[in-house]
Amino acid sequence: MTVQQIEITEAQALQALFDAQKAGFGLAPYPSRPQRLEALERLDALLKDNKAALIDAIDQDFGSRARTETILAELLGCHGTIHYARKNLARWMGRRKRRTSFWSQPAKSYAMAQPLGVVGIMAPWNYSLHLSVAPLVAALAAGNRVMLCMSEETPRLCALLTRLIGDVFAPDHVVVVAGNPTTSPAFAALPFDHLLFTGSTRVGKLVAIAAARNLTPVTLELGGKSPAIVAPDFSIEEAAARISWGKSFNAGQTCIAPDYACVPRASRDVFARAVLAKFTRSFKDIHSDDYTAIVSERFFVRLQALVTEAQEKGATILRPKGTSESAIQGVYKFPLTIVLDAPPECRLMHEEIFGPILPVLSYDSLDEVITHINAGPRPLSLYCFTHDRDTVERVQRETVSGTFGVNECLLQYAQEDLAFGGVGASGQGAYHGHAGFDTFSHAKSVFQQRGFGSFTGIKLLYPPYGPVAKLLLRMMSR
Repeated sequence: MTVQQIEITEAQALQALFDAQKAGFGLAPYPSRPQRLEALERLDALLKDNKAALIDAIDQDFGSRARTETILAELLGCHGTIHYARKNLARWMGRRKRRTSFWSQPAKSYAMAQPLGVVGIMAPWNYSLHLSVAPLVAALAAGNRVMLCMSEETPRLCALLTRLIGDVFAPDHVVVVAGNPTTSPAFAALPFDHLLFTGSTRVGKLVAIAAARNLTPVTLELGGKSPAIVAPDFSIEEAAARISWGKSFNAGQTCIAPDYACVPRASRDVFARAVLAKFTRSFKDIHSDDYTAIVSERFFVRLQALVTEAQEKGATILRPKGTSESAIQGVYKFPLTIVLDAPPECRLMHEEIFGPILPVLSYDSLDEVITHINAGPRPLSLYCFTHDRDTVERVQRETVSGTFGVNECLLQYAQEDLAFGGVGASGQGAYHGHAGFDTFSHAKSVFQQRGFGSFTGIKLLYPPYGPVAKLLLRMMSR
C-alpha cells in the first residue's frame, strides 16, 4: 500500500467517525442538563478509577515524568475543571435576558446557548491528559459530540484513553483518534462545527488553513516567548525562586512557562546565581524522579542545538555545578540552563524555547523592557514581579498578552473562572470555565413577540402608512 493510499484510507476512516457523530447529534441536538451532567460524571469516574494507570502511561511516554507534577497539573486540574462545570452548568445553560426595544413591545428578547454539533480537539503532548480533558469537558458541558486527536508523542496515554473512553462513551458521542503525520492533517480538514488546537504557532497556522477550507471556526492555543519582568523593588532572591519553579516545572515544557527574564542590569548576575541555587535545592540530582525528562530525543537535540548556537555566538552558559544534559536508555534529562548575553539574532531569542533554558536580559529602564516586548509577537503570558501598583498598571496597559501574571508564574492557568487564550501569534479564542462553554456554544438570539390577543405594536406600522404611522415615525426619529 502506498503512502497516498494510506492517507486516503485514514481520511475515509476519520470521515466515517465524523459522519456517525453528525448523525448522532442530529438525533439529539439539545441534550438536557441531566444528560450533560451524567456525561461529566462518567468522565470524572473514569479518571478517578484509573488514576495509577494514567500516571504510569504519562511517565512512560516521557521516559520519566514527575509523579507529583502529573497529579498536580493533570489529574487535579481535570477534576477541578469537571467539578467547576458541573457546579455552574445550570447557570451557563440558562437564558440570558436581553433588552427589547420600546417600539417592539410587548415582546421579549434573550440569548440561548445552543450546542454547535461535532467538535474537534487536537491535544498536545506536554500536558497530554489535561489538555485533552479540559476542552472535552467544555464541549460536553455545552452539549456537543467530540472527536479527540492526541499527539503522536504520547502513544501510551493515547492507547489507554482510547480504551477507557471507548468503555464509557459511544463512538458517536466521544471518540479518541491517534495523531500522526497523516492522520492529524486529515483530522484538521474535517468539517467540524468548531476545532480547538493546542500546540506550536507553526502547526497552528497549518491547522487554521485546513479549517478555513470548510469555514470551520477555530480556537488556537499556541505559545510564543513569554517574558518575566523583575522590577527593581522586588526581591531578586524571591523572584529567582518563583521563576526557577515556573521554568523547571515539567522541565520547562509548558506553553506559559517564562521564556526569558528581564532583570535590572545591576542585579543580573545575582539573579542568575539565585535561579540556579533554587534549582539545585529543588533537584539535587536531575536524574531524580522529581525532575521530568524531555519528552523525546528530537526535542532534546533541539534544546542542545539552541544552547550550542548561542554559546558559539558569544553567550555565557551557566548551569548548576556538576550537571549537564544526559541521555541514558531513552531518558533525556536537561538541567536548568541560564544564558547570558545571548545575541539577538540567535534562535534562542526568536523561537519559543519549550524547555529548561532561561535567557536573562538586563535593562536600565521599564521603557526599554516594554519597547522590547512590543517589538516582538504578542506572548501567550507575561509576568511582572513588583509590589508597585503603578508598574503593574503600566505593564498590563502598555503590553498585549494572552494572560498576565503578577508575582507568580503559571497559576493564572489554574483559575477556572479566568478565560485562557492567546492573542495574535500566541493564539485566538479562549476556553476554561464559562468561556469554554461559550466557545463551544452558539449564542442564538431570540425575539419573541407576545402581544395581547392579535394586537402587537408593530401593526401600527403596517401599510397603508396613514397618519398614525407617520406620527409614530416622527416619535421614533426623535
